[in-house]
Amino acid sequence: MERKVVEEFKLSDGRKVKIYEGIGEDLLTAMEIAQAQENPSMANIITNLMEMLVEIDGQKLPAEELKKLPLPEFMRIYSAFLKMTS
Repeated sequence: MERKVVEEFKLSDGRKVKIYEGIGEDLLTAMEIAQAQENPSMANIITNLMEMLVEIDGQKLPAEELKKLPLPEFMRIYSAFLKMTS
């Protein structure tokens, strides 16, 4: 199934970010992953969702890599992601 891009922008270093439309199954999968990691916090669920629905320069980054982005870059992606899901 091809996903619709709902948000697209560039980071300050020029990398291109795409945020794809999610479905209910994505949320349930993110929750299952968080449960398996024994960390069902909302923050962990959201970063798991971001791992599934966010691409940077055409690559999906693991949640652990997303968490290591500089704070301004992470917050820009996080804010756009939350806007998309509200």
